Amino acid sequence: MTRDETEARGRLAALAQEEQGRALLQLALRGIQTSGHGVTIGCWVKPTGGVSGCVFQHAYWQGIVEGTFTTTGAASREIKELVDERDFHLVMEAIRALDSLGKRRFLRWQGLHRTLDEKAWRDTVERLLVDALAEDAAAPVPARVSGVA
Repeated sequence: MTRDETEARGRLAALAQEEQGRALLQLALRGIQTSGHGVTIGCWVKPTGGVSGCVFQHAYWQGIVEGTFTTTGAASREIKELVDERDFHLVMEAIRALDSLGKRRFLRWQGLHRTLDEKAWRDTVERLLVDALAEDAAAPVPARVSGVA
């Protein structure tokens, strides 16, 4: 695993430690796996058209399908309402880490245009999400001492 992948996984794992953050990552993974939409980085747009979205756009689309979000057309507002304000920085850090990884490892220049290795990017994103969710699920629950909160 590269340094960029380790960074992205760490940011996703930090988000998965929070209940709402974990729910958001689960929405994203389900959306990526079932929607049929492409997975992009940042605000990158496919020159050939088609509907694609970043990890958190997939979470939003899946949240609409499952009734977690209403259809306001403002994914950022909906996601910000799902994740506690004090934890929203974790979403932003995950976005930055994923964007950095995607740009460094999965964008290629073809002539004057950049193209995304979509299959490799999707596979990597799914693996990072699964790893982050599994890592949090496997983390030991802190023991509580009787009489101490």
